[in-house]
Amino acid sequence: MIDNARMLRTFLELVQIKAESGREEAVARYVSPHLYRLGLSVKKNGEDSTGNVIATLSPTPGRSGWIAIAAHMDTVPLENPVKPVLRDGAIYSSGNTILGADDRVGIASILEALETVIEKRLPHPGIEVIFTVSEEEGLVGAKRLTSEDLQASMAFIVDSSSDPGHIVVQAPSHVNLSWIVAGKAAHAGIAPEKGVNAIVAAAEGIAAMNIGRIDHETTSNVGIIRGGTATNIVCDSVYVEGEARSFCEKKLEDLVKSMVDAMEARVAKRGASVQTKVQKSYTGFSLKETSPVVQWATSAVRRSGLLPVLISTGGGSDANIFNEKGLPAVNLGTGAQNVHTTKEYISERDLYTIGDIIVAIMTGA
Repeated sequence: MIDNARMLRTFLELVQIKAESGREEAVARYVSPHLYRLGLSVKKNGEDSTGNVIATLSPTPGRSGWIAIAAHMDTVPLENPVKPVLRDGAIYSSGNTILGADDRVGIASILEALETVIEKRLPHPGIEVIFTVSEEEGLVGAKRLTSEDLQASMAFIVDSSSDPGHIVVQAPSHVNLSWIVAGKAAHAGIAPEKGVNAIVAAAEGIAAMNIGRIDHETTSNVGIIRGGTATNIVCDSVYVEGEARSFCEKKLEDLVKSMVDAMEARVAKRGASVQTKVQKSYTGFSLKETSPVVQWATSAVRRSGLLPVLISTGGGSDANIFNEKGLPAVNLGTGAQNVHTTKEYISERDLYTIGDIIVAIMTGA
Protein backbone atom coordinates (compact mmCIF):
# COMPACT_ATOMS: atom_id res chain seq x y z
CA MET A 1 0.00 0.00 0.00
CA ILE A 2 2.90 2.37 0.62
CA ASP A 3 4.96 4.12 -2.07
CA ASN A 4 8.18 2.06 -1.99
CA ALA A 5 10.27 4.56 -3.94
CA ARG A 6 9.22 7.43 -1.70
CA MET A 7 9.92 5.46 1.47
CA LEU A 8 13.34 4.42 0.20
CA ARG A 9 14.17 8.02 -0.65
CA THR A 10 13.09 9.19 2.82
CA PHE A 11 15.13 6.47 4.51
CA LEU A 12 18.25 7.26 2.47
CA GLU A 13 17.92 10.96 3.31
CA LEU A 14 17.45 10.24 7.01
CA VAL A 15 20.46 7.94 7.42
CA GLN A 16 22.73 10.63 5.99
CA ILE A 17 21.76 13.07 8.75
CA LYS A 18 24.29 13.00 11.57
CA ALA A 19 22.42 13.18 14.86
CA GLU A 20 23.98 11.50 17.86
CA SER A 21 22.32 11.48 21.25
CA GLY A 22 21.80 15.05 22.46
CA ARG A 23 22.32 16.44 18.95
CA GLU A 24 19.09 15.55 17.20
CA GLU A 25 18.21 19.04 15.93
CA ALA A 26 18.90 18.16 12.29
CA VAL A 27 16.49 15.23 12.35
CA ALA A 28 13.86 17.37 14.08
CA ARG A 29 14.30 19.96 11.33
CA TYR A 30 13.81 17.22 8.75
CA VAL A 31 10.66 15.62 10.17
CA SER A 32 8.81 18.75 11.32
CA PRO A 33 8.08 20.19 7.83
CA HIS A 34 6.83 16.77 6.70
CA LEU A 35 4.45 16.62 9.65
CA TYR A 36 3.22 20.20 9.14
CA ARG A 37 2.65 19.58 5.42
CA LEU A 38 0.53 16.54 6.21
CA GLY A 39 -1.67 18.62 8.51
CA LEU A 40 -0.48 17.42 11.89
CA SER A 41 -0.13 19.72 14.88
CA VAL A 42 3.51 19.73 15.97
CA LYS A 43 5.22 20.72 19.21
CA LYS A 44 8.54 20.23 20.96
CA ASN A 45 8.78 18.52 24.35
CA GLY A 46 11.83 19.48 26.38
CA GLU A 47 13.62 22.46 27.79
CA ASP A 48 16.39 22.63 25.18
CA SER A 49 16.75 22.54 21.42
CA THR A 50 16.95 18.76 21.39
CA GLY A 51 13.49 18.04 22.73
CA ASN A 52 11.15 15.31 21.55
CA VAL A 53 8.99 16.06 18.53
CA ILE A 54 5.31 15.32 19.21
CA ALA A 55 2.67 15.57 16.47
CA THR A 56 -1.03 14.77 16.48
CA LEU A 57 -3.51 13.82 13.79
CA SER A 58 -7.18 13.96 14.80
CA PRO A 59 -9.47 10.96 14.20
CA THR A 60 -11.39 10.77 10.94
CA PRO A 61 -15.20 11.06 11.21
CA GLY A 62 -16.68 7.90 12.65
CA ARG A 63 -13.48 6.89 14.42
CA SER A 64 -12.55 7.59 18.04
CA GLY A 65 -9.77 6.97 20.50
CA TRP A 66 -6.04 7.62 20.19
CA ILE A 67 -2.95 5.52 19.58
CA ALA A 68 0.71 6.57 19.79
CA ILE A 69 3.49 5.56 17.41
CA ALA A 70 7.09 6.34 18.32
CA ALA A 71 10.68 6.09 17.11
CA HIS A 72 13.89 7.73 18.30
CA MET A 73 15.88 10.36 16.40
CA ASP A 74 19.40 9.70 17.72
CA THR A 75 22.03 7.17 16.76
CA VAL A 76 25.07 5.82 18.57
CA PRO A 77 28.25 7.93 18.08
CA LEU A 78 29.18 8.44 14.46
CA GLU A 79 32.66 9.58 13.41
CA ASN A 80 32.12 9.73 9.64
CA PRO A 81 29.09 10.70 7.56
CA VAL A 82 26.95 7.78 6.45
CA LYS A 83 27.09 6.94 2.75
CA PRO A 84 24.31 4.45 2.07
CA VAL A 85 24.91 1.78 -0.55
CA LEU A 86 22.23 -0.35 -2.24
CA ARG A 87 23.53 -3.83 -2.93
CA ASP A 88 21.76 -7.13 -3.64
CA GLY A 89 18.37 -5.89 -2.44
CA ALA A 90 19.64 -4.37 0.81
CA ILE A 91 20.89 -1.02 2.12
CA TYR A 92 24.32 -0.92 3.77
CA SER A 93 26.69 1.85 4.78
CA SER A 94 29.85 2.26 2.73
CA GLY A 95 31.60 0.18 5.40
CA ASN A 96 33.32 2.65 7.74
CA THR A 97 30.26 3.68 9.77
CA ILE A 98 27.01 2.36 11.13
CA LEU A 99 24.06 2.66 8.76
CA GLY A 100 21.71 4.19 11.32
CA ALA A 101 18.76 1.96 10.47
CA ASP A 102 18.43 1.98 14.25
CA ASP A 103 16.20 3.93 14.26
CA ARG A 104 15.87 5.84 11.00
CA VAL A 105 13.81 2.94 9.67
CA GLY A 106 11.31 3.71 12.44
CA ILE A 107 11.10 7.38 11.46
CA ALA A 108 10.90 6.62 7.73
CA SER A 109 8.14 4.05 8.20
CA ILE A 110 6.06 6.44 10.30
CA LEU A 111 6.43 9.31 7.82
CA GLU A 112 5.59 7.06 4.87
CA ALA A 113 2.60 5.53 6.67
CA LEU A 114 1.25 9.03 7.40
CA GLU A 115 1.70 9.98 3.74
CA THR A 116 -0.21 6.85 2.68
CA VAL A 117 -3.04 7.20 5.19
CA ILE A 118 -3.62 10.85 4.35
CA GLU A 119 -3.31 10.71 0.56
CA LYS A 120 -5.56 7.62 0.36
CA ARG A 121 -7.97 9.11 2.93
CA LEU A 122 -7.94 5.96 5.03
CA PRO A 123 -10.10 6.03 8.19
CA HIS A 124 -8.01 6.15 11.34
CA PRO A 125 -8.24 6.87 15.08
CA GLY A 126 -6.42 9.81 16.59
CA ILE A 127 -2.68 9.34 16.05
CA GLU A 128 0.11 10.71 18.23
CA VAL A 129 3.51 10.60 16.57
CA ILE A 130 6.42 10.81 19.00
CA PHE A 131 10.04 11.13 17.90
CA THR A 132 12.22 10.90 21.01
CA VAL A 133 15.75 12.06 21.78
CA SER A 134 18.70 10.37 23.47
CA GLU A 135 17.22 6.89 23.44
CA GLU A 136 20.69 5.42 23.02
CA GLU A 137 21.90 7.12 26.21
CA GLY A 138 19.30 5.77 28.59
CA LEU A 139 15.86 6.35 27.06
CA VAL A 140 16.14 9.99 28.10
CA GLY A 141 13.56 11.46 25.74
CA ALA A 142 10.85 8.98 26.67
CA LYS A 143 11.48 9.67 30.35
CA ARG A 144 10.77 13.38 29.72
CA LEU A 145 7.25 12.69 28.49
CA THR A 146 4.42 13.59 30.84
CA SER A 147 0.73 12.72 30.98
CA GLU A 148 0.05 16.04 29.25
CA ASP A 149 2.05 14.83 26.23
CA LEU A 150 0.24 11.50 25.94
CA GLN A 151 -3.48 11.08 25.31
CA ALA A 152 -3.28 7.66 23.64
CA SER A 153 -4.55 4.45 25.24
CA MET A 154 -1.78 2.31 23.69
CA ALA A 155 1.58 2.82 21.99
CA PHE A 156 3.66 1.16 19.29
CA ILE A 157 7.42 1.64 19.29
CA VAL A 158 9.15 1.00 15.95
CA ASP A 159 12.63 0.07 17.16
CA SER A 160 13.27 -3.66 17.48
CA SER A 161 15.99 -5.31 15.39
CA SER A 162 13.87 -8.46 15.09
CA ASP A 163 12.14 -9.28 11.81
CA PRO A 164 8.99 -7.46 10.68
CA GLY A 165 5.99 -9.22 12.19
CA HIS A 166 7.82 -9.84 15.47
CA ILE A 167 6.29 -8.02 18.43
CA VAL A 168 8.23 -7.49 21.66
CA VAL A 169 5.84 -8.05 24.57
CA GLN A 170 8.40 -8.59 27.35
CA ALA A 171 11.60 -6.79 28.32
CA PRO A 172 13.70 -6.76 31.52
CA SER A 173 14.36 -4.23 34.22
CA HIS A 174 17.85 -2.71 34.18
CA VAL A 175 20.11 -1.41 36.95
CA ASN A 176 23.39 0.47 36.53
CA LEU A 177 26.09 -0.02 39.18
CA SER A 178 29.28 1.97 39.65
CA TRP A 179 32.09 1.91 42.17
CA ILE A 180 34.94 4.28 42.98
CA VAL A 181 37.62 2.26 44.76
CA ALA A 182 40.11 4.33 46.77
CA GLY A 183 43.48 2.90 47.71
CA LYS A 184 46.76 4.60 48.68
CA ALA A 185 49.49 5.73 46.31
CA ALA A 186 53.13 4.77 46.79
CA HIS A 187 56.24 4.27 44.67
CA ALA A 188 55.94 0.81 43.17
CA GLY A 189 59.70 0.19 43.16
CA ILE A 190 60.84 1.88 46.37
CA ALA A 191 57.99 1.38 48.86
CA PRO A 192 55.11 -0.66 47.43
CA GLU A 193 54.27 -1.95 50.92
CA LYS A 194 53.22 1.59 51.86
CA GLY A 195 50.52 1.63 49.19
CA VAL A 196 47.11 0.04 48.77
CA ASN A 197 46.51 -0.97 45.18
CA ALA A 198 43.01 0.05 44.11
CA ILE A 199 43.28 -1.97 40.88
CA VAL A 200 43.94 -5.19 42.79
CA ALA A 201 41.13 -4.45 45.25
CA ALA A 202 38.67 -3.73 42.45
CA ALA A 203 39.79 -6.80 40.50
CA GLU A 204 39.19 -9.07 43.48
CA GLY A 205 35.76 -7.52 43.95
CA ILE A 206 34.86 -8.13 40.31
CA ALA A 207 36.22 -11.69 40.42
CA ALA A 208 33.91 -12.44 43.35
CA MET A 209 30.81 -11.37 41.42
CA ASN A 210 28.49 -13.62 39.47
CA ILE A 211 28.91 -12.21 35.94
CA GLY A 212 27.30 -13.18 32.64
CA ARG A 213 24.22 -15.34 32.09
CA ILE A 214 22.83 -16.00 35.56
CA ASP A 215 19.71 -17.85 34.38
CA HIS A 216 17.18 -17.74 31.53
CA GLU A 217 15.87 -14.32 32.61
CA THR A 218 18.81 -12.68 34.42
CA THR A 219 22.19 -11.30 33.29
CA SER A 220 24.98 -9.11 34.63
CA ASN A 221 28.11 -7.49 33.28
CA VAL A 222 31.07 -5.31 34.23
CA GLY A 223 31.92 -3.22 31.18
CA ILE A 224 34.06 -0.25 32.23
CA ILE A 225 37.26 -0.02 34.33
CA ARG A 226 39.36 3.12 34.52
CA GLY A 227 42.31 3.83 36.79
CA GLY A 228 46.03 4.23 37.25
CA THR A 229 48.51 6.80 35.99
CA ALA A 230 51.84 4.94 35.68
CA THR A 231 53.33 1.50 36.17
CA ASN A 232 55.70 2.78 38.88
CA ILE A 233 52.86 4.11 41.05
CA VAL A 234 50.66 1.95 43.24
CA CYS A 235 47.22 2.90 41.92
CA ASP A 236 45.11 4.84 44.40
CA SER A 237 41.82 5.17 42.48
CA VAL A 238 39.77 2.99 40.14
CA TYR A 239 36.34 3.53 38.59
CA VAL A 240 34.25 0.44 37.75
CA GLU A 241 30.86 0.35 36.04
CA GLY A 242 28.52 -2.55 35.44
CA GLU A 243 24.90 -3.53 35.04
CA ALA A 244 22.30 -6.13 35.94
CA ARG A 245 19.09 -7.11 34.15
CA SER A 246 16.22 -9.45 34.87
CA PHE A 247 12.60 -10.07 34.02
CA CYS A 248 12.10 -10.87 37.72
CA GLU A 249 12.37 -7.93 40.13
CA LYS A 250 13.28 -10.14 43.09
CA LYS A 251 16.10 -11.82 41.15
CA LEU A 252 17.35 -8.41 40.05
CA GLU A 253 17.30 -7.09 43.61
CA ASP A 254 19.20 -10.14 44.89
CA LEU A 255 21.76 -9.97 42.08
CA VAL A 256 22.47 -6.28 42.60
CA LYS A 257 22.92 -6.84 46.33
CA SER A 258 25.33 -9.72 45.72
CA MET A 259 27.42 -7.60 43.33
CA VAL A 260 27.58 -4.70 45.77
CA ASP A 261 28.41 -6.99 48.70
CA ALA A 262 31.17 -8.74 46.73
CA MET A 263 32.89 -5.48 45.81
CA GLU A 264 32.60 -3.91 49.25
CA ALA A 265 33.81 -7.03 51.10
CA ARG A 266 36.87 -7.64 48.88
CA VAL A 267 37.84 -3.97 48.81
CA ALA A 268 37.67 -3.75 52.59
CA LYS A 269 39.76 -6.92 52.92
CA ARG A 270 42.48 -5.23 50.83
CA GLY A 271 42.48 -2.17 53.09
CA ALA A 272 40.86 0.10 50.50
CA SER A 273 37.52 1.91 50.57
CA VAL A 274 34.72 2.15 48.03
CA GLN A 275 31.85 4.44 47.08
CA THR A 276 28.94 2.54 45.54
CA LYS A 277 26.18 3.94 43.34
CA VAL A 278 23.13 1.94 42.26
CA GLN A 279 20.62 3.43 39.83
CA LYS A 280 17.54 1.88 38.26
CA SER A 281 17.61 2.69 34.54
CA TYR A 282 14.21 1.38 33.60
CA THR A 283 11.53 -1.08 34.68
CA GLY A 284 10.66 -4.21 32.77
CA PHE A 285 7.28 -5.05 31.29
CA SER A 286 5.33 -8.15 30.31
CA LEU A 287 2.13 -7.95 28.27
CA LYS A 288 -0.35 -10.78 27.79
CA GLU A 289 -1.50 -11.93 24.37
CA THR A 290 -4.99 -10.70 25.28
CA SER A 291 -3.77 -7.15 26.00
CA PRO A 292 -5.50 -4.65 23.65
CA VAL A 293 -2.18 -3.26 22.39
CA VAL A 294 -0.93 -6.77 21.59
CA GLN A 295 -4.21 -7.63 19.86
CA TRP A 296 -4.01 -4.43 17.81
CA ALA A 297 -0.43 -5.18 16.76
CA THR A 298 -1.08 -8.82 15.87
CA SER A 299 -4.11 -7.84 13.79
CA ALA A 300 -2.02 -5.26 11.89
CA VAL A 301 0.70 -7.82 11.18
CA ARG A 302 -1.86 -10.31 9.83
CA ARG A 303 -3.43 -7.63 7.64
CA SER A 304 0.05 -7.04 6.21
CA GLY A 305 0.27 -10.68 5.13
CA LEU A 306 2.55 -11.97 7.91
CA LEU A 307 2.14 -14.26 10.89
CA PRO A 308 2.68 -12.34 14.14
CA VAL A 309 5.37 -13.66 16.48
CA LEU A 310 5.35 -12.55 20.12
CA ILE A 311 8.85 -12.36 21.59
CA SER A 312 10.81 -11.19 24.61
CA THR A 313 14.10 -9.28 24.50
CA GLY A 314 17.04 -8.79 26.82
CA GLY A 315 17.38 -5.14 25.87
CA GLY A 316 15.48 -2.01 26.78
CA SER A 317 13.65 0.49 24.58
CA ASP A 318 11.27 3.41 24.84
CA ALA A 319 8.56 0.76 25.27
CA ASN A 320 9.89 0.15 28.80
CA ILE A 321 9.31 3.79 29.70
CA PHE A 322 5.87 4.01 28.09
CA ASN A 323 4.75 0.94 30.03
CA GLU A 324 6.30 2.32 33.21
CA LYS A 325 4.24 5.49 32.71
CA GLY A 326 1.08 3.41 32.49
CA LEU A 327 0.73 3.46 28.70
CA PRO A 328 0.74 -0.14 27.36
CA ALA A 329 3.34 -0.34 24.57
CA VAL A 330 4.89 -2.99 22.35
CA ASN A 331 8.05 -2.76 20.27
CA LEU A 332 7.79 -3.73 16.61
CA GLY A 333 10.45 -5.58 14.60
CA THR A 334 12.00 -3.53 11.79
CA GLY A 335 14.42 -6.01 10.23
CA ALA A 336 17.52 -3.88 10.92
CA GLN A 337 20.51 -6.22 11.19
CA ASN A 338 23.88 -5.90 13.00
CA VAL A 339 22.86 -2.58 14.50
CA HIS A 340 25.54 -0.37 16.10
CA THR A 341 28.21 -1.89 13.84
CA THR A 342 29.78 -1.08 10.48
CA LYS A 343 28.07 -4.19 9.10
CA GLU A 344 24.58 -2.85 9.80
CA TYR A 345 22.05 -3.27 6.99
CA ILE A 346 18.37 -3.63 6.21
CA SER A 347 16.79 -5.38 3.23
CA GLU A 348 14.55 -3.32 0.97
CA ARG A 349 11.83 -5.94 1.44
CA ASP A 350 11.87 -5.48 5.22
CA LEU A 351 11.96 -1.69 4.86
CA TYR A 352 8.76 -1.70 2.79
CA THR A 353 7.13 -4.39 4.94
CA ILE A 354 7.47 -2.38 8.14
CA GLY A 355 5.97 0.58 6.25
CA ASP A 356 2.91 -1.51 5.40
CA ILE A 357 2.65 -2.74 9.00
CA ILE A 358 2.65 0.85 10.31
CA VAL A 359 -0.15 1.74 7.86
CA ALA A 360 -2.12 -1.21 9.26
CA ILE A 361 -1.33 -0.02 12.81
CA MET A 362 -2.59 3.49 12.01
CA THR A 363 -5.81 2.27 10.41
CA GLY A 364 -6.54 -0.70 12.68
CA ALA A 365 -9.81 -0.98 14.53
